[in-house]
Amino acid sequence: MFLYQKLRQNPDLTVALVFALLTSFIAPPSLTEIGARLNIPLLGLLLFLMCIVAGLRLSGFFAAIFQRLFKGNASGRSLGRFFIFSCYFSSMFITNDVALIIFVPLAIMVFTEARRIRLIVPTVCWQTIAANLGSMLTPIGNPQNLFIYSHYGLEPLEFLAITAPIVLLSGAAIYLATYTLTDSDVHLPAAQEARLPWQKILPLLLLFSLCLLHVVHLLDFALLAVIVVPALALLNYRLYKEADYKLLLLFALLFIGVGNLSHIEVFQSWPAKMLNGHEFWVSLLLSQLLSNVPATVLLANYTTAYTPLLLGVNIGGLGTIIASMASVISFKAYLQTRFSKPGYYLLTFTGSNLAVLALLLLYYHIYMTYGDMLAQLL
Repeated sequence: MFLYQKLRQNPDLTVALVFALLTSFIAPPSLTEIGARLNIPLLGLLLFLMCIVAGLRLSGFFAAIFQRLFKGNASGRSLGRFFIFSCYFSSMFITNDVALIIFVPLAIMVFTEARRIRLIVPTVCWQTIAANLGSMLTPIGNPQNLFIYSHYGLEPLEFLAITAPIVLLSGAAIYLATYTLTDSDVHLPAAQEARLPWQKILPLLLLFSLCLLHVVHLLDFALLAVIVVPALALLNYRLYKEADYKLLLLFALLFIGVGNLSHIEVFQSWPAKMLNGHEFWVSLLLSQLLSNVPATVLLANYTTAYTPLLLGVNIGGLGTIIASMASVISFKAYLQTRFSKPGYYLLTFTGSNLAVLALLLLYYHIYMTYGDMLAQLL
């Protein structure tokens, strides 16, 4: 009964489980093959990052930054920009999901206490867009980036060369969008400045730095695991309970299912032929239906063209609310408020997403049409 309820509450996980079981029945994998497909270094790194960032969040580290930056009165626009660009920049290092988990509830709480309810919907919508696009910059910014970075064996500078132009363009567009926020004064309630437990925060920051060393290929995963696993247990073993095991299980099931597909004759050739030359548009459209993480895992085995795939699944995070599962985090946080208007939120969210999506599609068209010409001129 418990399993049934969990599967009902998580349709994406249910579909992935059915996919893995069905393909395993058609093309049964051996235990060795399953072990090889699971990509333990990728799953382990995701787990470590989740636990480390959870430790920083629970310590009050991020809330303390806000308290030190804003005291007394502030304008609604400046507060909105802080919350939006906190998601934009922090998502590059702590993932879009975690950035939204931290800063969306904080924004809702501040605007509610300050009686500026009208600022909540536009701020939260742009926080979500900012997290989804800011996280595009780095390999650890979101799960699909980390998978593509690992799957294709990319180098950090190679990765940044693909993502940086769109992230910069997105940042400029988001900044211009903040001018639509009301610029009235907001009175912030006085809050006692809490002392942070730096003896716990500094070790977490050190562990986070070690994870970054692994990302840039300077530290082997086995050595990273030997250091991080016991260190987290010593700092606070409860941090292991804070990880998103649903996401890890989703990845594992997709790895198994996609690996099985490669051993089914009908799926060994025609998907690659269909995808060839259309990676960007297929990945973007598939993201609207499945969300960008499953779309990435499903398509990566059938193409070597990682640039359009990387751009497609990240830009494809815009659009429908399920295009990026991180967007659902913001929506659920908003629904928990007593004054929520789901229809108004979804209308604002979709309109804002489509506006930025149109801009980025225009950029992609120019990039594909005139990119080589511009490169030669430069």
